Amino acid sequence: MKKSVKVLSVVLCVLLAVSAFALSAEAKKKAKKYVTSISITKKATITIPANKSTVKKSFKVTVKVKGKASKAFTAKSSKASVAAVKASASSVTVTAKKAGTAKITVTTKAKNNKNKKLSKVLTVTVKKASAPSNPAAPVNPTPSNPETPSNPATPSNPATPSTPETPTEPDTPTNPDTPSTPTVRNITLNTTLNEISRKGSSGKDDQGQETVVDIPLWQATSVFNYAPANADELKQVHRADALLPNEVDAAITAQDGAKGRFEVVALYFAALKAFDPKNPDTTYAMMEELCESPTTKILSLDSFNNFSRNSMKDNLSKAYKYKYVGNAYFDGSEPSNGYTPTEPLTVTLEDYVYASQPSNQYQTQIYKVVTRFKGADSERIIQVYQDSIDGKWYIFSDSWMGFTADMKDPALKYQAQWASEG
Repeated sequence: MKKSVKVLSVVLCVLLAVSAFALSAEAKKKAKKYVTSISITKKATITIPANKSTVKKSFKVTVKVKGKASKAFTAKSSKASVAAVKASASSVTVTAKKAGTAKITVTTKAKNNKNKKLSKVLTVTVKKASAPSNPAAPVNPTPSNPETPSNPATPSNPATPSTPETPTEPDTPTNPDTPSTPTVRNITLNTTLNEISRKGSSGKDDQGQETVVDIPLWQATSVFNYAPANADELKQVHRADALLPNEVDAAITAQDGAKGRFEVVALYFAALKAFDPKNPDTTYAMMEELCESPTTKILSLDSFNNFSRNSMKDNLSKAYKYKYVGNAYFDGSEPSNGYTPTEPLTVTLEDYVYASQPSNQYQTQIYKVVTRFKGADSERIIQVYQDSIDGKWYIFSDSWMGFTADMKDPALKYQAQWASEG
C-alpha cells in the first residue's frame, strides 16, 4: 500500500512538472507577440478659417510591436462636438467643428507583455479665425475684371471687357495705339484635394530594423482656364491662405486651409511655360512674384537675383529646351507627344511623405511638394513656405532650379520641328 502511494505521488509530480513546463512554454510563445508602445503628438492647435465651418487634420500614430502583434488602434474624442475623430491604418483624422478643447485618446487593440492595452492622449485646441476687417483686400486681385473701375488698362477699349476669357491672340495688344501693353486675361485657378498614402519610414523597431508604413497625405489637382503668360495675369491667382499656426504641421493635412502650397508650384510651371529667350524679362517678373516675399525683402534676401536669371536662361535656352520644359509638368505631357499637355491645363502635385521643417530665419514652416511626371523616372521636389506677413505661398530659396534640369528628350519629330522654326 505504501509502495502504491509512493508511485502515485511520483506520477503526480511528473504530471505537475510537465504541465508547468507546457504552461511556461505557452507563456513564452505568447510573450513573443505583444505591443511595446504607441505614440502620437501630445498637443495640436487647429484653426478654422472664417469662411469654413470645419477643418480636417490628420495625425500620425506609431504603434511598435514584438513579433506579429497587431498594430491596429481605436480613437475616441472626449468632445465630438468640438473635434470628431476617425482612425485609419496609421493615423487619426480629426475634424475640427467649433472652438474649444477635446482630448483624443488612441488605444491599441492588442495588449502588451503585461496583458494590458496601451493608450496615449492628444489634446486638440480648436480656434475659429475671425473674419478679416477688409475682405476685399488683395487676397485674390482681379485686375482684368471689367467691373473694377480702378483698372487703367481697360477703359480705352470698351469692346474688351465683354469677353475677358476669349483666348484670341493673347500676345496681341487689344489697342493698336499702345502696342507695348500686353493683353491681360481673366485667369482662374481651381484646386481640389484627394487623400492618398505613400510608403515611408516610421523609424526603427527594437531589433534596429527600418519600419515602413503607409503615410496619409494630400494630392492636389490644380486646373487653369489659361496658363498665366505674364506677371499681371499670375498675380490674379497668387492668393493668400489663412495664416497657419507655426506650432503644428498644419499644411500637410489641412484640406481647406492650405491649397496655396500646391498652387504656387503650379504657377511656377506656368512661368516656365511662358519663358522666351528673346524676352526673358516676362518670366523673370513672374519668378520675382513667386520668390520675393515680404519676409525676404525685410531680411534683404535677394531670392531671385542675377545669378538666378542667368542660370534659368542658360538652362532653358539649350537645344530649344524652353519649348517643352514648362509643358512637361502639366498633365498629359510625355516625351512621345512632344510634351503636349491636355486641356484644360492641369497640374497634379502631392505632399512629401515627411513632415515640414521650421525655419527660424523665415519664422515659418518649410514644406516640400512633389511632382511625378513622365519626363523622369523619379519624382522632383520643390520647397515652399507661407509668408507670415501676407499669407501668400512662395518658393523657398533656389529649390526651383531642379525643375530646369535635364529630362527625357522629346520625340525626334518635335525636335526637328523646333529646329526648323528657329
